[in-house]
Amino acid sequence: MGDPFLQGEGLLFFEPAAAAKSLKNRWTRMASTYGSIQVSLSRDCLSIRPRWPIKWLTSILQLDLDHTISTSQIKAVENMGERMGRGKILITFVTVEGTEREVLLYLKKHGEFLARMGELTGRPTR
Repeated sequence: MGDPFLQGEGLLFFEPAAAAKSLKNRWTRMASTYGSIQVSLSRDCLSIRPRWPIKWLTSILQLDLDHTISTSQIKAVENMGERMGRGKILITFVTVEGTEREVLLYLKKHGEFLARMGELTGRPTR
C-alpha cells in the first residue's frame, strides 16, 4: 500500500487543512485539531495525518490521528451533516491489528470526498 501524500498522479482527493477527531476513547474525543490535519485519498488508501508542527503534539498526547488506511479496510463512510462550514464525515475502518475504529473528519471539500469514496467503494455514502 503506497502513501498518497507521495503519489501525485494517483491522488484522488487532497485537503491540506482539515480537522479530525478520533473516537477511540474519551481522551481522543476531547481533542481539537481545527486546520491541523491533512487528508488524502488514492485508489489504495486513505491517509489522515497531522500537519507539522502539530504532528509531534498529537503523537505525545496519543490523539490517534495518524492513519494510513487501506481502502479495502474502510467499512463505512457516513455524511453527518455540516459544522462550522465543513462537512462532518464519520469513517469506520479496521486497523492493521484487526480492531474497528472510527474517525470524524471535518472537510471543506466534503462533497468531493464523498463522491470519490463512493466511486472507490462502489456503494453510495450514507
